[in-house]
Amino acid sequence: MSYDLQALLGKRDALQSHAAAFSSARVVSLTNGIAMIPMTNELFEEIGGDGVVDKFYKFSTAVEDWARRISEDSPIAYVEAEYFGGVGGQNSVAWVRGLRVLEPVHAADAINQALKILGVSAAGFAGDEFDAVGLGKYRETESWLENRDGNNAD
Repeated sequence: MSYDLQALLGKRDALQSHAAAFSSARVVSLTNGIAMIPMTNELFEEIGGDGVVDKFYKFSTAVEDWARRISEDSPIAYVEAEYFGGVGGQNSVAWVRGLRVLEPVHAADAINQALKILGVSAAGFAGDEFDAVGLGKYRETESWLENRDGNNAD
């Protein structure tokens, strides 16, 4: 089985107010007050896929500039995960008030590290932060936009 995700994560209101800057940006509600903007190929090209940073697939300097602007309103993280047949990994980076507070992380818990910066806690939950916000619901970035079973994509 595979899992593939590239997305900006943050508070819904902050993401919603900045999504209007790009016609292909869509905000999808998760749980625990967190939402995402899936980084589709269309959105990446629209923002400016001017070459990726570090070991990421869809994280360019233009994506970072946008994330920094969003973080002026609320903490924001860019995350990626790619697994196939149990092999793969996660990447994350996060900002608060326009500053990187989590340098690029490439580790099995990279997304959980970013979610903790966003205020997500797995305390009292039978799982980790990844599970606490429902990131296991779909297995591909594009699937989040299909608005299946009531998932809120704006």
